[in-house]
Amino acid sequence: MENQSDLLNKQLLNDIGNIARVTSAEGKVASYIPELSRMSAELFSLSCQPVDSPMVETGDCGQFFTMQSMAKIISLAFAIEQFGCENVFRHVGMEASADSFNSLMRIEMTSSKPSNPFMNAGAIAVCSLIFKAYKEESLKRITDFLKSVIGEENGFDEKVFLSEKRSADRNRALAFFMKSMGLLHGDVEAILDLYFTLCSLRCTSGGLAKIGAMIASGGTSVVSGEKLIANETVYTLLGLMSSCGLYNESGEFAVRVGLPGKSGVSGGILAVVPGRMGIGVFSPALNAKGNSVAGIRALELLSEKLDLRGLGL
Repeated sequence: MENQSDLLNKQLLNDIGNIARVTSAEGKVASYIPELSRMSAELFSLSCQPVDSPMVETGDCGQFFTMQSMAKIISLAFAIEQFGCENVFRHVGMEASADSFNSLMRIEMTSSKPSNPFMNAGAIAVCSLIFKAYKEESLKRITDFLKSVIGEENGFDEKVFLSEKRSADRNRALAFFMKSMGLLHGDVEAILDLYFTLCSLRCTSGGLAKIGAMIASGGTSVVSGEKLIANETVYTLLGLMSSCGLYNESGEFAVRVGLPGKSGVSGGILAVVPGRMGIGVFSPALNAKGNSVAGIRALELLSEKLDLRGLGL
């Protein structure tokens, strides 16, 4: 049997990209955050970062986009490392949900903590926990952690941040409702500003691949070789990415791609092949469930060509 590292090369990614790009015509660029709608639906990039060899990538690799919900991986990992897994999950659950990513229905019906930290309500709860401890230093602490993972600091997109803030009625409702139920503590607007800024952090598909590779390598940065997160944090991230990383499309993604993943409405998807590599893909046209059409297709093809399906589940 051929070694996987021998099969992973630029030509393979070029071929996958050529096939996947075509499917972007089936989707639409997100418009509920107006600034996101300015991104061209034709953009595409695919990056693979093995844990023990150089990155391989294709497409518009230098194109920055905002992390959106993919930043929830970083804030959750940071929170678990700072406060411990048990403490974090007193404030948010670990259960998958068929609800949309910005739903408040479950909280309203049950008066319980958010289902998982990848739902908007859950991510806001995680931000609340971080903000309670670090106040105005919260953003710098999280971005310093991100820099240690990807080796660079790319800032945030202020236009997207302001656009998110202006169109955040649902997230604002979530936060104030959680506070009224005793599920959120502190200055709601300050917590939301932290959340919106994290969503607006700039990244490339290569940056996503490095985050995935850090998780794939058991928590060790492929940039510095430093152990950044504990094994328990790695297992928690992988479990949640597998069960709820693509919201109400997580089950189908598990069948079609078979890898832990995390998507964002900017069109990015981060995937992990434990022990082997991290993968980042970007294509802004989304399907009806808010996930990148070409991104899912590219990951499906890559998983098939390299026989990756099920390695991380």
